[in-house]
Amino acid sequence: MGPLRIGFFYGVIAAFVALASDFRFLFIDPEAIPDWLLTAIEEFRTQFALTAILFLGILAAIRTRPTRIDPDVSYRSILLRDCVLAATVVAVMAGLALFVATALNATLFADEIRAYASDATPSIVAYNEKVASRLDDPPPLPSAAEIEEDLQPPVLRDLGRSMANLVLRAVLVGAAGAVVGLVRGRSRPSGASKPHDG
Repeated sequence: MGPLRIGFFYGVIAAFVALASDFRFLFIDPEAIPDWLLTAIEEFRTQFALTAILFLGILAAIRTRPTRIDPDVSYRSILLRDCVLAATVVAVMAGLALFVATALNATLFADEIRAYASDATPSIVAYNEKVASRLDDPPPLPSAAEIEEDLQPPVLRDLGRSMANLVLRAVLVGAAGAVVGLVRGRSRPSGASKPHDG
């Protein structure tokens, strides 16, 4: 499967992961799930989404196969190019999904996010205090106001930051795809035949 098709396939999955992370308030009831789970979701959801996007980009680079061969260019160079392209497509699709989610959260869903923040804050505060009570020297805990502020919806000016993050994410995942391409190129026997044009 060529880099654009495989990148699109895994990019769709990455976009769903990104949307699920940003639209979590639509299907999570803060009062109906355990405090520890809610706290973990809010603390690690961004890292989880980025890790999932990176993993899917690497997986796309592993699965891609060059379909257009230039006789004047080495197979390893073409493989490197296609691995980078497949991984970058994944990152761009996820980034576009996050950009749309930011726009919707700043406008259409702003009130829902504020209500979610108000409901989730007491549970997170209670869990933090519970954990701190078990420690001999607990670190300073964020106040309820600080936690609720972190859960507030984005504003329209955050769209610029979202676009910048899209570019940075594309560079990072594309670099991971390049590493995969280099490893795959080195592991390919030098005498192996090139795939036919398709």
